[in-house]
Amino acid sequence: MASKETKERPFPERTTARLRLGPLDLAQTEGLHRVWTDPRVVEYLVAEPFDEPARSAEMIEILRGLFAKGEGIRWAVSLLPDGDVIGTCGFHKWAREHRRAEIGYELDSRHWRQGFMGEALTAALEYGFHEMDLNRVEAFVTVGNRLSRGFLAKMGFTLEGTLRHYEWARGRFQDQWLFSLLREEWRPSLPA
Repeated sequence: MASKETKERPFPERTTARLRLGPLDLAQTEGLHRVWTDPRVVEYLVAEPFDEPARSAEMIEILRGLFAKGEGIRWAVSLLPDGDVIGTCGFHKWAREHRRAEIGYELDSRHWRQGFMGEALTAALEYGFHEMDLNRVEAFVTVGNRLSRGFLAKMGFTLEGTLRHYEWARGRFQDQWLFSLLREEWRPSLPA
């Protein structure tokens, strides 16, 4: 019988010039709760803002389960060398048979416009296209989120259109912009 170590795949960590993409951990609850309750960060998220750290701990466990269940992967994004967590990024809704997944991300607003998420997503996309064998990566952005729209365009994503009344969130239907990036379009030399 195989040991537990041989049955479980090791979590694929990534390191960039300034960041470590590693597994989510409950020890990061306080730092991620700060991100997930920041009004600037959650303004366009479809999920209700978390009201207490226990909700953030629950979300960490849900996101950790993506990799364990083979449904995707979510990394904690931490600064080097100190290891302070500043956000997360990764893939969910992985449709293996169609070789596509949805990408998601959020970053502490104190670190916006410094290239950190571009650096993190570059590493994540490299993993997605080469290790997950994705052909298509999708991103959904709540209409009005111009910062995320501009960021995805800078990363090479194409705006495919608007999905009207796509999400029920915060007491109303919300429109979503649908972006995609194909493997053949990916240029890893984009902003890091």
